[in-house]
Amino acid sequence: MIEKEYPVKIKALTEIQEFINNFCGDNSINTKAATKIAVCTDEVVSNVVYYSGADYLRIQCSFEEKTVSVSFIDNGKPFNPLTDSEAPDIGAGLDERKIGGLGIHIVKEMMDSVEYARNDNKNIFTIKISG
Repeated sequence: MIEKEYPVKIKALTEIQEFINNFCGDNSINTKAATKIAVCTDEVVSNVVYYSGADYLRIQCSFEEKTVSVSFIDNGKPFNPLTDSEAPDIGAGLDERKIGGLGIHIVKEMMDSVEYARNDNKNIFTIKISG
């Protein structure tokens, strides 16, 4: 496992994506999985930056038994995106849709599994995909 901590600022996204890309390259993660991880990372980091009120964001990456696991850990307000946000009505027209929920829906669809935990006043959101 490798990890790195970042300030909770949107400009850190470039560094975070570089960290993720290097991890995927170093572990020979297939391009399809690496691309999905990059898209999901963008969504999760954006949500932390805009909504969490956190001071830091720690990213942990591991690759075991052909599964890539990326955990996003922040000290922001408690929020479980798996249960605390409404599922979007993807069948509704753009003018009829409520704001929010689409990003986490995309993450859930792209990943093999997603998990949320709250430990020691930290949000821990983990995405996993076969690589």
